[in-house]
Amino acid sequence: MALRNVDYEINAHKYWNDFYQIHENGFFKDRHWLFTEFPELAPSQNQNHWMDLLSENKQNELPEYKNKEDGPGLITEEQHKYSSDSLKHKTQTLPVEENVTQKLSHLEICTDEFPGSLATYRILEVGCGVGNTVFPILQTNNDPRLFVYCCDFSSTAIQLVQTNSAYDSSRCFAFVHDLCDEDKSYPIPSDSLDIIILIFVLSAIVPDKMQKAINRLSRLLKPGGMMLLRDYGRHDMAQLRFKKGQCLSENFYVRGDGTRVYFFTQDELDTLFTTAGLEKVQNLVDRRLQVNRGKQLTMYRVWIQCKYRKPLLSNTGS
Repeated sequence: MALRNVDYEINAHKYWNDFYQIHENGFFKDRHWLFTEFPELAPSQNQNHWMDLLSENKQNELPEYKNKEDGPGLITEEQHKYSSDSLKHKTQTLPVEENVTQKLSHLEICTDEFPGSLATYRILEVGCGVGNTVFPILQTNNDPRLFVYCCDFSSTAIQLVQTNSAYDSSRCFAFVHDLCDEDKSYPIPSDSLDIIILIFVLSAIVPDKMQKAINRLSRLLKPGGMMLLRDYGRHDMAQLRFKKGQCLSENFYVRGDGTRVYFFTQDELDTLFTTAGLEKVQNLVDRRLQVNRGKQLTMYRVWIQCKYRKPLLSNTGS
């Protein structure tokens, strides 16, 4: 089993390249539902909320963030959604110290030599695949101040993004990146991103590498910036269907094509994000009963959705 684990880790890029070479851009559908679950991605006045708060310093406390937890969520004709009691979670307000201007002085970002340097609202999607999240964002949000970065472990996936007719290099920058590679830096300065998106990507890496990956991403966020995640939850239908020989370690499995997947609990994700210095805004379980009429199948899905924010002021003592 140990040798198998090493093989899947060493050749992970090969398995994902093979996946995208086979399926290209026909496997996943564009995720327009993201604007319902994550309104931070949609064009609205909230787009520049944190930038305004930091640059103008007009308020003396951080306003309570209105979760989308109370919203209708993703519901189709044959889906039923049940959320955990974490829906009751409310965001705490954070005081801003008098010397806020000095504390935030490090946020001045050099405007040369990195893509999107002139933008005022920056989004990064990690594990972008062929652009099923990125392109809906670019097509829906025409704000000229927006710039979107996207990266993936698979060079084949990034080629498909860059050759897509919707790709606009003046508004988007796609690059190959291994979020587990500690020696390779992101082409983005620290404290420069408003939003980082992780959609069914953290589950694809070895569990013992997850914390350091989240730590590095956290450093890219501006104070007040948000990390958005949606991923597989414990006891999801996909986990229950795996056979014993496909289990690499506890709750970590390998698919038939060599790609891997982990199934999270809310507490595990909370630990990952809070250890990285982020504060919980949302952490809920999304349970759905999906019915496929054509195949006469009923599928019980379990996903976890999270929003974690970087504190407005760093705790220098921690």
